[in-house]
Amino acid sequence: MVGKRTPDQLKVISASRRVDMVSGYRDELVEVLTRDWPPEKVHTVVIWTKNPPALASDAALKDFLSRYDQVFLHLTITGLGGTPLEPRAPTTNDSLAALPSLVDFTGDPAGIRLRFDPLLKIKMPDGEMLSNARLFEEVVGAGLRCGIRDVSISWVTSYGKVSRRLASRGMEIVGKNDVEMDRLWTYIYGLAEKMGVTLHACCVPGLLRSRCIDGELLTRLHPKGYACSKRRAKDQRPLCGCTESFDIGWYRSCPTGCLYCYANPAVK
Repeated sequence: MVGKRTPDQLKVISASRRVDMVSGYRDELVEVLTRDWPPEKVHTVVIWTKNPPALASDAALKDFLSRYDQVFLHLTITGLGGTPLEPRAPTTNDSLAALPSLVDFTGDPAGIRLRFDPLLKIKMPDGEMLSNARLFEEVVGAGLRCGIRDVSISWVTSYGKVSRRLASRGMEIVGKNDVEMDRLWTYIYGLAEKMGVTLHACCVPGLLRSRCIDGELLTRLHPKGYACSKRRAKDQRPLCGCTESFDIGWYRSCPTGCLYCYANPAVK
């Protein structure tokens, strides 16, 4: 029966919005879950990573996570892996090649959301413009062939430290006016509709509020029908619709070294 345990008994654990624990802090991920969040306390472990190949190839980590009733994956593939903007992220081809294995791991493609996030347009040192919008169809199409029909998107945010980091390398985020932004979203939503995927706009002004952590979805997908909290999460951005979870990460530099990342605490 759905809801046979209360939300206060089973928690959703997020690993992590703040840092890619799969890529850089894999042992700490296992340590914290083992010490503080054993399977009997956890409804769902939500894994966020920009390195699908690392997770797909880590048999020991997958075996450890499989002890939990449910694992939900947020897989970020922007199409820019290996470029100067994501110098140590896996290439797009390598990330897409890992998707079938990860669908097998979750047991259901509904347990995976692709994050084509962020959309961006960068003026490079040579004056050329680098944008990943044209790669949306390729990335999302590969996910769709594996049954993944949910995709998160957002627009890169020009935080001060991000702008300074890019400027130190001769790069600049190109801002968009309202007309250009409307044109971009119309293009992306049109592709999504044509392809039959559902877009979730992550904290994008003017677009519907979405949930990267969605208590209703996690309850519906749970293999034992257990419920988790559907209360809105505290201390998130005003446009965030996420439900409650406990994040076990911290703000540290990720080994992928993405230059536009707001969570990166230093200019490097």
